[in-house]
Amino acid sequence: MVATVEHQNLMATTVEARAHQLDALRKCLSQPTLVVLPTGQGKTAIEWMAIAEALNDGGRAILVAPTNPLVDQHLNDLQRVLSIDKDAIVRVSGSHDWQKREKMMADARVIVTTPQIIRNDTQRGTLNLSTIDLIVFDEAHHSTGNHAMAQVGDLYRSSVGDGMILACTASPGSNETLVREVIERLGIERIHSLQSNDPLLAPYSQAMEVTELRLQIPEDIRSLAAPIEELIEVHLDKLRRMGFIPGTGPVGMKVLREGQRRISMAISRGNPQGYNAAKLNADTIRIHTLLGLLLAQGPMTALRYLERAEVASREGDRKQARFIGMPQIRGLITSLNSQNPIHPKMEHIRELVEKKLKLSPECRIIIFTNFRDTMDVVEAELSDIDGVRPEKFFGQAKKGGKGLSQKEQVTRLQRFKDGQSNVLIATSVGEEGLDVPSADLVIFHEPVASEIRTIQRRGRTARHREGQVVVLVAEDTRDEGIRHASMAREAKMHRVLAKIRRRMPRTLIDDSIENRLKSFSILVDSSNYSAGTWMLEEHERLAPELKEKEVLQKEATTRGRQRKKTIPSVRPEQLRPRQQMSIDSFMPAPKAEDAAQIEEGDWTKPILDAREGEER
Repeated sequence: MVATVEHQNLMATTVEARAHQLDALRKCLSQPTLVVLPTGQGKTAIEWMAIAEALNDGGRAILVAPTNPLVDQHLNDLQRVLSIDKDAIVRVSGSHDWQKREKMMADARVIVTTPQIIRNDTQRGTLNLSTIDLIVFDEAHHSTGNHAMAQVGDLYRSSVGDGMILACTASPGSNETLVREVIERLGIERIHSLQSNDPLLAPYSQAMEVTELRLQIPEDIRSLAAPIEELIEVHLDKLRRMGFIPGTGPVGMKVLREGQRRISMAISRGNPQGYNAAKLNADTIRIHTLLGLLLAQGPMTALRYLERAEVASREGDRKQARFIGMPQIRGLITSLNSQNPIHPKMEHIRELVEKKLKLSPECRIIIFTNFRDTMDVVEAELSDIDGVRPEKFFGQAKKGGKGLSQKEQVTRLQRFKDGQSNVLIATSVGEEGLDVPSADLVIFHEPVASEIRTIQRRGRTARHREGQVVVLVAEDTRDEGIRHASMAREAKMHRVLAKIRRRMPRTLIDDSIENRLKSFSILVDSSNYSAGTWMLEEHERLAPELKEKEVLQKEATTRGRQRKKTIPSVRPEQLRPRQQMSIDSFMPAPKAEDAAQIEEGDWTKPILDAREGEER
């Protein structure tokens, strides 16, 4: 029988009871808390319960999320879960003018929106954050720098003295400085963090098979890349001789950007070489980008990149004209237009999709790619497969580009959930918060260096049942370095989080289960239990080894102390070379009574007495 949570502001039998969620809730209701859990482990349910508790005695709550599709998802969930009037739960967006937003938020008990809306209306004076009892930051890792979520954290802390703060994420990051900034900007005083192998998560973890497919680049694509590789080496050699990049070692985008910084400094100091070096470095960055697209993304993606450069050149962009005018680049454009080489990633994506749909026709598949051009190529590759109904999912327009409106994003996502489309081809906008219960397969067209994005992408499967993740890695390309960097950063993330948690100041507070969870009860097979009692029983059932581990650690510590005491003492003279004098040789000879003390082991007192005599 499934245990469910009951609360006067929650609809009964809608939220499954989990001990680790109730423990996180207890902490949140005591202090501002950052909750870090693997994707699919119920961070959203913790947010629901915290909001339900905040609504007691007429309280109000705000939930902020970074994207509009995620905001819509939270709105639908809260209207389903909370037993208050649905009209009291409002979604506020930029499509409402600020006067209308002011009226909507004044009458609402729960506000669901993006952080930009909260920041703008608070600064305008049309939203008073001091009237808000709880603020929830979903995908809280965004709360750094000038991001609106971080600014909302600043505004809430300055407006509300004792308001509740709950921040949730699956991936706070591996950079200790940035994680500390998240904690400071949101006013976090406590961290609740569990890894996927924690025994408390075991009953709720779905099996996830992660496969890395390493693919060799075929000779026809290598031959296309050869002239471009020679071209970039010529440019790099010139930059090395000018002293703007290191003389040895591999050169990636990080090195080129550092070279760009050095060139800017040289120009500011009046170095006449700086201007030529700036052009050379800019061309090298374009060539490096083109080479990466050709080898790791595929010839068709590279061709689209070159076609846009040609258009910009015809429109008067001299930088692009200089790039497109290089003989090697012109030759590549001609070859790509006359040939149609298929990248092995496309072949494997086609094979994976066909196999999965054959085994499970009702399944859902998500394919992530970094580039919209690649997304178009993937869609074209899959469009002729029987039973495949692909749907592209990407962000809004930037810098004059063509994008999806907020409404269209929500519509496409809903079509995928409903089964009208069964393959979602998504860019980074689909990484966060997509709750697609039947996403059985997630394909990474390429690895991503960010541990945050890797965790978010991987978390789109195995949320409610077993899932599979496949990462495509093109050998001898930048894919390999990116994959290694991602794995290392993810491991570092957990170490950083543990280090920060250990160093957080301890505050004496009342976070007892009885007081913090008194409004909640657990329904199990028609029997009602207090949330605290049920939580403790679950801890005992699921993680009895935790107590055993504590006992073993104490025993090991005791044994270590005993061993330390039994180590035979070593006299200082045994460690000195023969005939070498020590400072003791210059000390006055001890008196008879002092000699007795030294013999018995108390050798400090005579020395201290001698020093006191010298001072006197």
